[in-house]
Amino acid sequence: MDASPSPEHDETPPPADDAREGLPPRADVEHLQTSECWSLLQDSRFGRIAVIHADGAPDVFPVNFATHEGALFVRTARDAKLLHIAQHPLVAFEVDGETDDSFWSVVVRGSAARVTSDDEIRRSGVRGLESWSPTAKYFVIKITAATVAGRRFPKNAGRADPPIAFEGHVRPEAPPDEPHASRGEPPQPIPHHTPRPTTDSIPIDPHREQND
Repeated sequence: MDASPSPEHDETPPPADDAREGLPPRADVEHLQTSECWSLLQDSRFGRIAVIHADGAPDVFPVNFATHEGALFVRTARDAKLLHIAQHPLVAFEVDGETDDSFWSVVVRGSAARVTSDDEIRRSGVRGLESWSPTAKYFVIKITAATVAGRRFPKNAGRADPPIAFEGHVRPEAPPDEPHASRGEPPQPIPHHTPRPTTDSIPIDPHREQND
């Protein structure tokens, strides 16, 4: 007797949605170690610094940079970037690139400040950094990293999913307020007890007070 399962009892799992739609199988995104992120940063010379304007609006500047002892150094002119970081020192810095078979990106978050020491400029090696821009850049910005994160994924992992309109709330709904008594309800009376007379107290005769 044939012991193979009948078609109606086949336990083979259904194909994934990607296979049904003819898309390549999903590839896992590789999260890079901090040491590898810094290695990629050290091999790069071009990135993008995201800052906040003095009026609160965001902005992004493409810049050339160098790395030294856990910090990024950017050459700059006396321009808006110096004003922005003076008002809002928190910044983000992004670098990306590719190899023969993968794409990668690294994001640094930290604080930016103007470099005011000639010794620090010399030690950082930023003097040897050539800017791609023809604008003269005599000043230096230092970005001290607070967090560093990176990702890498294969080049053949691209997707073209059909877009759909977003429904729902971007932010989670706030929890409902706890029930509380209405302001229109009268307050509960506080229990009141008549104090007991002590042995030293002398009772007062109301008739005596009237006769006096």
